Amino acid sequence: MEGRDVEQDLVLGESWLRRAALAGDPDAAALVGDLYVKNGRLPPNYTETAGWYRRAAEAGHCAAARALGSLYLTGAGVAADPDEAARWLRVSGEAGDPASQVDLANLVLDGAGSAEDRGRVAHWFEQAAASGDLVAAFNLRLCLDRSVGVEPDAQQAAHWLRRAAEGVPEAQYMYGRMLADGRGGPCGTAAALDLFEKAAAEGHSGAMFALGALYAGGHDLPEDRMTAQRWFRAAAELGHGQAQLMLGRYLAEGVAGEPNPAEARSWFEQAAAQGIEEAQADLAALRGNPAIRAGLRFPNHCRGSGSAIETDGHGMRVIRNHRILWRGCTP
Repeated sequence: MEGRDVEQDLVLGESWLRRAALAGDPDAAALVGDLYVKNGRLPPNYTETAGWYRRAAEAGHCAAARALGSLYLTGAGVAADPDEAARWLRVSGEAGDPASQVDLANLVLDGAGSAEDRGRVAHWFEQAAASGDLVAAFNLRLCLDRSVGVEPDAQQAAHWLRRAAEGVPEAQYMYGRMLADGRGGPCGTAAALDLFEKAAAEGHSGAMFALGALYAGGHDLPEDRMTAQRWFRAAAELGHGQAQLMLGRYLAEGVAGEPNPAEARSWFEQAAAQGIEEAQADLAALRGNPAIRAGLRFPNHCRGSGSAIETDGHGMRVIRNHRILWRGCTP
């Protein structure tokens, strides 16, 4: 196959691999499965791949079991079946593969797997988190916060959220919210700002909106309307409904420059289309009064209370470990 010390012959190499696989060699069966999905000479044949991975997995091949679980997750070559995916991820996870343990735990949180799996889910996350998996650390925090397979423990939940915030944008956003609101300790606007900026740099629209809210005033930070508008725009362009509403209000009132009612209307319409009810009132005010200065209102979540960072609609959720299949949170 690789042409080591002999002339490369892919057809002959595949023939010998098949013979070894049919003779019961799990490594050979896994390699044949890989050929059907990775060889690049022909389009992938996932049906053939599934058959060879199954042969290898049934013989105890850990990587093939995980790969077969992936096929059942995606429905490639087999009918999509979360419970069958859980079965093969369990085989690989029990053999000690930490990635499979995390993938299986994510499936359990989606309602697949057995009752025993659901009872052990936090343990799987803890194992992966202890090995340095920051996504698993965030998920463990969620388990502790929501009593998923473990008794609730706010202190440990906060610990794992801090750990996850070392590199997971969603955790940076969540922990930044806690710091900005003073939950679990004194208000830490500077630390929250740093976390939001890190998450925003990774494209997290909720963090962008939070930055806009902080700079809009009333959050123990000097008011900077130009910067606030810039962050509202960045989040709005990524589809964040509350940011679209706030950008529309800034443009309508000319808070950070000249008023632009036409563009404001466009953002109000986009926010309204996402179900932001306040946007309808702003649209009505804009239509009724082109000057609009007397008609629009800035809500508490831009001045004073800090509630924008708490109630911006970007809720907690499990972050999917994406070694097999990216099913991540949408900022």
